[in-house]
Amino acid sequence: MLSVLLTACGGSGSGGGSVPSAAVSGTETAVKTAEPSPPASAAPVLIESRVQSPELAATDVSPFKDRPVGRAPTPRHVVLPALPPESAVPLKSAPAIFGTPTKVGVARRIAETANVQAVSSMMSWTPSERGGKVAALRFASPNAKGVRIGLRVESLPPGTMVRFYGDASPKIYEVSAQEILTVIQRNLDAGDSSDNARTFWSPNMGGEALTVEIEVPPNAVLEAVKVAVPMLSHVSIDITKQDSLEKVGEAGSCNQDVTCASQYDTLSKSVALMDFIDNGSNYVCTGTLLNDRMSTGTPYFLSANHCISNQTVASTLYTYWSYKSASCNSTQVSPALTAMTSGATLLYAEPTTDTSFMRLNSQPPAGALFAGSSPFDPSSFDGIQGVYGVHHPKGDLQKYSEGDYLGTAACTSSNCSSSTGSNAKFLAVRWNRGVTEGGSSGSGLFRRLNGKDYLVGQLLGGASSCSQPGGYDFYGRFDLPFNAALQPWLNAPSTTVRTAIYRFYNTGTGAHFYTSNVPERDLVITRLHGYNYEGPAFFAFGAAAAGTSPVYRFYNTRTGAHFYTMSEQERANVQATMPWYSYEGVAWYANTSQTGGATPMFRFYQTKVQTHFYTINASERDSVQQNLPMYSYEGVAYFGWTNL
Repeated sequence: MLSVLLTACGGSGSGGGSVPSAAVSGTETAVKTAEPSPPASAAPVLIESRVQSPELAATDVSPFKDRPVGRAPTPRHVVLPALPPESAVPLKSAPAIFGTPTKVGVARRIAETANVQAVSSMMSWTPSERGGKVAALRFASPNAKGVRIGLRVESLPPGTMVRFYGDASPKIYEVSAQEILTVIQRNLDAGDSSDNARTFWSPNMGGEALTVEIEVPPNAVLEAVKVAVPMLSHVSIDITKQDSLEKVGEAGSCNQDVTCASQYDTLSKSVALMDFIDNGSNYVCTGTLLNDRMSTGTPYFLSANHCISNQTVASTLYTYWSYKSASCNSTQVSPALTAMTSGATLLYAEPTTDTSFMRLNSQPPAGALFAGSSPFDPSSFDGIQGVYGVHHPKGDLQKYSEGDYLGTAACTSSNCSSSTGSNAKFLAVRWNRGVTEGGSSGSGLFRRLNGKDYLVGQLLGGASSCSQPGGYDFYGRFDLPFNAALQPWLNAPSTTVRTAIYRFYNTGTGAHFYTSNVPERDLVITRLHGYNYEGPAFFAFGAAAAGTSPVYRFYNTRTGAHFYTMSEQERANVQATMPWYSYEGVAWYANTSQTGGATPMFRFYQTKVQTHFYTINASERDSVQQNLPMYSYEGVAYFGWTNL
């Protein structure tokens, strides 16, 4: 019989002791999951795993660029005072707390750059190589192993590029204003109107200092650069530095190196270390890449609600893939380590099963595994050989755990107890090999059927530790959120998916160029250096789909700009009266109305360069209307999508 246990997130190093049943609280968060579960006799949905193809992984453009020699502007310096010793210790060594992700960095307020006016007065603009203006600010937090800067954005001119780099880093991280505003709009659309929603978080480039550089295009209105840097995260351990041994071995010695167990070679490729910001502090958890029924390649990602419960935090998510030892029990990190830094779109978050279900905003690396899953009813677990998981205890290199399923449990905010009733939303596990610790939170629990791995839960926490290996761990039941909400994503019968529309800014003409064609995008990036790549602007269909109409593309032979329209009448008029416009056919397919989750596509006309500008981002639309009077607003052109 499962006893009542006090639990701690990811298996607290402090362990957990039994408490009497009377101590179990009778108050719980309202249940959002569907009840009851499907009958045990019903054939379960089996979603098989698949491996990421190199072709699909190659559709994304890396934001990390080689750092040019001698091109950076001289930055203004902001140096924070040293943290007190008790604040600067490696926080990942602290005991995990139930329902709380493992902290690796602390928020630090920056008075000197807390508002737009202060930053504007510090920006020393100088000519850039592309004919625009560039300025930079360098932020230092003494003794930090890494720094993530929070850039709060009110507005940035179209065509602006933002770069981050460390003092000795050979790389820069480059992101367009369009991409930053897309992140902010996603947060606003999710209902967050706080300053956190308007803050874009930089990557951790290693070291105690990070520089942010802003380059605006020629003829940009400098007054439209309205940014502040109110805070940074002082990271105690650099999780991006491959040759650092400081974080290797932080997990307890009883943890099992996944590289030593060949049976998990494939499954481990679905597991990623998560690094994210919440209210300025830096945390780590574990998540799993999931496949959908039709293997569309959509990067669905599962973790715990207590790790990521809102869109603003999901937008800060960085994931690290193949973060494991180079060989069995080695202290060297695998050379396959890959970082993804574009965040995620939160699709479903539910506390009573501790579920966080997301879609990553870019493709995982080639070779990553989209894991299989199934909403097995717990009654079907009887007689199974065991359960297992792969995770990052204390944010360390990947480990694995093997054990036995003990039954269902009901969990409150501080403890779990045996239950078979409607409140039994968790699975209880006891390990016989390995344990879990803080940082393992959100990792998947798997069972094997016919030689295949299927995810059945995600880690809430537990009492297991190297000092108490027999302590129980608890996983949110995957069948409940699957049946209640996840089926439209994971079990959809259609293979029709949307495609990204990529955006460029021509620094010579001030015009924008859009394409859905990846080879064309890459050709522009490699050969046309006067075009700033601004990332995916929106999403549409590459072929006709229900409810969509074609968007036509023209090339203006006089100006070199492109024109896009969904209007049949406008297309016919251009063809009949403007022979200098070369018709190039259908560019993509979008909606004529706001149905199927479509969002308005706003259209402007730039009178000076006689070209149109399109944005699906309401914040960017508002910024253009408020700060750039040379753009004439023409209303809604058609309807597209902000995600796949």
